[in-house]
Amino acid sequence: MRIVLTFLLLLATSALAQEPAWLTPDQVRIVLQARGFTDIEGLERQGNDFVVRQAKRYGTPVRDLRLDAVTGQPREAPLLTEAQAREMLRDRGYTEVTEIGREGDTIHLRAVREGTPTEISIDARTGVVKR
Repeated sequence: MRIVLTFLLLLATSALAQEPAWLTPDQVRIVLQARGFTDIEGLERQGNDFVVRQAKRYGTPVRDLRLDAVTGQPREAPLLTEAQAREMLRDRGYTEVTEIGREGDTIHLRAVREGTPTEISIDARTGVVKR
């Protein structure tokens, strides 16, 4: 019994001592592109972060973006603007995109896709689209 407990303690200690699996710069670019960033320039690693000197998010310039090196997620991402939300939908094949309004961090829009009009809500913090 004592041997088993010692073995389990050693396993737990070694698991805690492992370094986090940091993303590569290419992986960070993929994460950023999935979140609407283009024209990514000056991507470099600084400690536990990656820093992007400049990029565009749905057409809007962004400077000095700091990202978590493990997840690739921005440490402090500005909320999507209504213009960025419209551009995001156009990039995804929607047409006739018009704004209905905004409630807190949710942007409400109308758009047409494949001939079908629809109302869409977008989380301005994450860019997640809800119908």
